[in-house]
Amino acid sequence: MPTRPAVLERSVEIAAPVEAVFEFHLDPRNAALIAPAGTRVVSVEGAVPLEAGHVVTLRMSARPLPVAVAWTVRIESVEPGRRIVDVAERSPFALWRHEHIFRALGPDRALLTDRVTYRLRGGRLGALAGRLVGRRLEAAFSERHRRTRELLEA
Repeated sequence: MPTRPAVLERSVEIAAPVEAVFEFHLDPRNAALIAPAGTRVVSVEGAVPLEAGHVVTLRMSARPLPVAVAWTVRIESVEPGRRIVDVAERSPFALWRHEHIFRALGPDRALLTDRVTYRLRGGRLGALAGRLVGRRLEAAFSERHRRTRELLEA
């Protein structure tokens, strides 16, 4: 019996227009700029800017793994200035659905929310690792948000 998906949701306020925050996320090459410490984006293949139906493949290496892992995501939807949704077709997860949600808080202030619905592989054994993975994802998205804010507020 499959385990229930977990949901991670994190938000960050950025002193930049919502359009700028949205445009930054339309370029999958920016993943390399906001990757957390210990993770290196080796390559990104896919069209720019993102549109619904596009497929993007990112090859990433993360310590302590000695090899790069490929993630292939399909862009499920793009709602200009409001939302981008990608769904993994190939990843280390059994399920990965990532919503990037954008909201204007004023002319030069935006709220970026990442909502990730995921399920680990490995059934019950994977579920045992769930807390550790959840903590690592929390830390990774916290760092992604910090880096995004630094880049867009510079």
